[in-house]
Amino acid sequence: MVIGEILKPHGIRGEIKVKPLTSDPTRFTALKSVTVDGRLYRVKNVRLDGNMVYLCFDGVSSMNDAETLRGKMITIDRASAVELSDGEFFIADLIGADIFTIDGGTTDKLGKIMDIKSFGAADVFEVIDNSGKSLSFPFLKKLNPKFDEEKRALYIDFRAFNEVAVRED
Repeated sequence: MVIGEILKPHGIRGEIKVKPLTSDPTRFTALKSVTVDGRLYRVKNVRLDGNMVYLCFDGVSSMNDAETLRGKMITIDRASAVELSDGEFFIADLIGADIFTIDGGTTDKLGKIMDIKSFGAADVFEVIDNSGKSLSFPFLKKLNPKFDEEKRALYIDFRAFNEVAVRED
């Protein structure tokens, strides 16, 4: 599961600046190890500053070492993931899932979730609809989302979706 993107080295001792791809950056403080590009790293130190996370790994002790990690994704195995509350989902579970709209008692397949971008205020879902066109929408509570893990299907409110969706021309 992807939990962060390494932005750049920070300082000369191998610390890296990470953009967290999780709703709660404090979750990084509980990590003992992570994987970057297929290599396991033990986490030596975690520091939070605003919405950014700064990490130190064993074996990464210089700016040059840290530079080799620039732009790479930090992943963890599912066993290291935090427990989710009701109504929370992992982005990794949503990408590739089918998405449906619900209008009263009618359920219609909208398409497939292709990507999710995190911009701070709200994640933006990118979807390919049934006709092959792309559309996007901010993931808001008013969509009343329900995720069925077994079916890998996300259900959202049709009317709220139509208020916020942006369709390809």
